[in-house]
Amino acid sequence: MTYTIRWKGCTKSDAVASHLEEKIGKFEDFKFVMPDVKAEIVFYDKQQSFTTRLNVQVKGKGILNAEGRANDVLTSINLATDKILDRLRRVKTRYEK
Repeated sequence: MTYTIRWKGCTKSDAVASHLEEKIGKFEDFKFVMPDVKAEIVFYDKQQSFTTRLNVQVKGKGILNAEGRANDVLTSINLATDKILDRLRRVKTRYEK
């Protein structure tokens, strides 16, 4: 699985990138997910919060988008990946029918 991270308003961190890579690795369990994932991590200075946006392409179904917002960057990543995983499970049940 390959991924692209866009950092906006914050500095690049190897620890955050490895955490995101670990979470994105769970998407490989679904055979219909395309291997390229796009992520954007944004820090909003006024709200003192992070937003993580994920775009995952699904074969024959288009693109799944999710956004997670929290005061901590790792929590925002967890929220966004949990939303994507939930949507992927729903798509999987539709494929099986």
